Amino acid sequence: MSKGRRVSPGGTRSPAASLKRPRIDLLQAAADIVTALPDAVVVTGLDRRVLAVNQAAADLFGWQAKELVGQPIADQVAPGERVHVAEQEDKVFGGASQRYETKVLNHETGEERDVAVSSGPFRVDDELIGTVATLRDITEPKRAQDTLSRSEARYRNLVESASDAIVTLDANGRFTTVNHAAEIISGYRREELVGQWFAPMLSDDELPKALAHFQKALAGETGLFETQFYRKDGEGRTISVTYSTPQRDEEVLCLIRDVTDQKMLQEQLIQSEKMSAIGQLVSGVAHELNNPLAGISAFAQLLLAEKRFPPDQRTAAETIYSEARRASRIVQNLLTFARQHKAEKGPAAINQVLDDTLELRGYELRVRGIDVRREYDEALPDTMGDAHQLQQVFLNLITNAEQAMERTEGRHHRLTVRTRRSGDAIRIEIEDTGSGVPANLLERIFNPFFTTKPTGHGTGLGLSISLGIVREHEGRIWAENAPQGGARFVVELPVIVPRVSGEFPAALAAHPVGDSLHILVVDDEASVRVALQRYLAARGHDVETTASGQDALGLLRASEYDAVIVDMRMPDLSGEQLFEQLRSADREHAERVIFTTGDLVSEQMRRFLDGSGRPCVPKPFEFSSFDQVLPAARRRA
Repeated sequence: MSKGRRVSPGGTRSPAASLKRPRIDLLQAAADIVTALPDAVVVTGLDRRVLAVNQAAADLFGWQAKELVGQPIADQVAPGERVHVAEQEDKVFGGASQRYETKVLNHETGEERDVAVSSGPFRVDDELIGTVATLRDITEPKRAQDTLSRSEARYRNLVESASDAIVTLDANGRFTTVNHAAEIISGYRREELVGQWFAPMLSDDELPKALAHFQKALAGETGLFETQFYRKDGEGRTISVTYSTPQRDEEVLCLIRDVTDQKMLQEQLIQSEKMSAIGQLVSGVAHELNNPLAGISAFAQLLLAEKRFPPDQRTAAETIYSEARRASRIVQNLLTFARQHKAEKGPAAINQVLDDTLELRGYELRVRGIDVRREYDEALPDTMGDAHQLQQVFLNLITNAEQAMERTEGRHHRLTVRTRRSGDAIRIEIEDTGSGVPANLLERIFNPFFTTKPTGHGTGLGLSISLGIVREHEGRIWAENAPQGGARFVVELPVIVPRVSGEFPAALAAHPVGDSLHILVVDDEASVRVALQRYLAARGHDVETTASGQDALGLLRASEYDAVIVDMRMPDLSGEQLFEQLRSADREHAERVIFTTGDLVSEQMRRFLDGSGRPCVPKPFEFSSFDQVLPAARRRA
């Protein structure tokens, strides 16, 4: 065994051998790196022709690499970009590297591609021989960015043009973004809102509810609630807030809609439904009230007809008669105002319409201690108008005046209602002694939903409705402050010569009443039957009475009558039903019918009476009305 050094299993390696490395061709390595780059690399000479390209450049331009060599680089640039690229390359030749974006052509597909260019001088041994440029295709990212930008612009325009306010709030409840509608609804400018806390815009009563919903929103919930807030000018508005959370615990998105007008309209519709129901109720109540009033009035007339009636008792009877008539007018005015009816213009006496309206409010005016002064032009001509609609206008103005004076304490109040002719117009003034209307609000008070009354005391629709009615009558309405204080509302209506309206008369022209008539009175109200029987008998007529329409048919079949006085409303057979049966089976008696009713405002009844052609005496009645409508005396054998 040799005594030489033991050789390890892995063999030995000399130090010189361990330091040897494979020889690297640096130029070839650089060429390989350029070839492998994903970005296009283009080397151009001083003549701006291509000296060398990598495969990525060949793919970008749509050529084989060897086909590109020798071509002008300008041929690979989009025509509209060639001047721009030439200017950039001039700077590179001057020794300054450039970064810019441009468009190049792909000759295989014919499309333009967006590229980001990084270009610098190409030197060999410090000698400038051309440029070397790296081109990165950014077509797809740029298109994606353009699409994103268009989308953002579209949604930005959508948000800005929205009629509802769209705002975002940070976790502390401060506005971060607001749209244009938010500025309109709030009255604040955008720069005033951004960064501000929302709480000061809410009332103390509403703040806890809003904060509770804000906490829910931060927790990731979505929801909807209504609240009241104050605009910058101090006006209170009602808003509906829909909220969600784009970024939980960080941001809240709110869609806010001003629903003040909508809420007021809902309240007005509810009030309209109430008025419609009241109209139906009052129709029945009016008939029930007019029946006893007719009896009271009739018996008062009978007492007054007694020649030997003591003077002191005559005074009492006159008072009963006068108050019965007054109560009847109040019921009729209430019925007229509450009933819905089609607008119809006819002869209208403005002074009478005002009196009827004041009678409706008479009690309220008296208990409030408001004196009413009527300064009427008694020579005022009639005009064409819808008395019901005009009464609504005057009632609105009188009620507003009452409320204005009620809010002004410490003085004796007076309501002045004045009429006079002004050229070709009738001028109506309703003047109060309240606090007047602020000058800056005189033009706004006729706007829908605008009101100076406290919350819950008005809908802000009365004056706007009045404006519409007056304009429909081709007139004008405005407000001004009276010199001695208080507000004055002025209505001017044109004088239009009244024409025949086609309405049936309450009583026909007088007919001479000679010999005794055989008369049948059909009315379920005992007091009315007895009073008519006594009056007509005193006039020399032969009178029979019945409380039943069915019984009346039997009496009419058994005997002949010169006149049949029929109440329109009876429990077993109405006046209308009785008349229709007579018209089909006994036309002679049908032509002798005289109707009485306590409700002449009902459209259905008016249509029937118009179609019947028969006279109608409204309750409570004057006995003389029957003398006018009774037919001429018929002599019986």
